[in-house]
Parts: sequence; C-alpha cells; structure tokens
Amino acid sequence: MSRSSTLDDVTDYEMIKATHAVLALLSARWSVDVLYALAGGTRRYSELLYEVGEISKKTLTQTLRGLQRNGLIARRAYPDVPVRVEYSLTARGWSLTGPLMSLYEWGAVELAEEVAA
Repeated sequence: MSRSSTLDDVTDYEMIKATHAVLALLSARWSVDVLYALAGGTRRYSELLYEVGEISKKTLTQTLRGLQRNGLIARRAYPDVPVRVEYSLTARGWSLTGPLMSLYEWGAVELAEEVAA
C-alpha cells in the first residue's frame, strides 16, 4: 500500500495485513511503555529503566534493540568515558504517537470500567 493510496483503493486484505504489521511492531510487552517515555523527549538508558518501571535490564535492552531495528527509535552513543548513550524517537516513531494516543482515548472511553477494576 503506497502512501498516496486512498482508503477507497485498498482491499480489506491489505488493510488487515497492514494493521497486523503495526500491531506486530507494538507486540513486545514493553514497547508501548518505552515509546510513551520517549515521546516525552530523549532519554538515557538509566532514565528509561527508571521511568518504565518493573522491567529488567535485559528486557529493556531487548526492547530497545527491537524498536531500533524496526526504525521507531534511534540510539546515539557519545564518546565519553564511560560511554553515554541516549535514545529518542525517529520520525517513524513520532508518526506512531498519534495512533497510540487514539488507542488510549478509545480505551479511556470504551474500557473505562475494565481499566478501573
């Protein structure tokens, strides 16, 4: 599906396939948490570990690598001693924040009772 396509030109199968691809990007347990944290700005590894919460260092590292591999976040290492590493959203990652907020808003309305329980 090209970016210039309109929804009228897209088949149900193409829409399903594209939706599954997006959900696969977010399917790792901590991906959404990390993306929300980085939407607040560039973070160092230790900041992410603190902000995300109940995540092990190994799992955070795996999550960061996966998000980087998928082009959603960028990793920048500085030649300091010790090495300083920062993570930030890429343009692709930023473009996903709108749909994430839409999911939140839908959930806040439609799942309010379930979330509160």
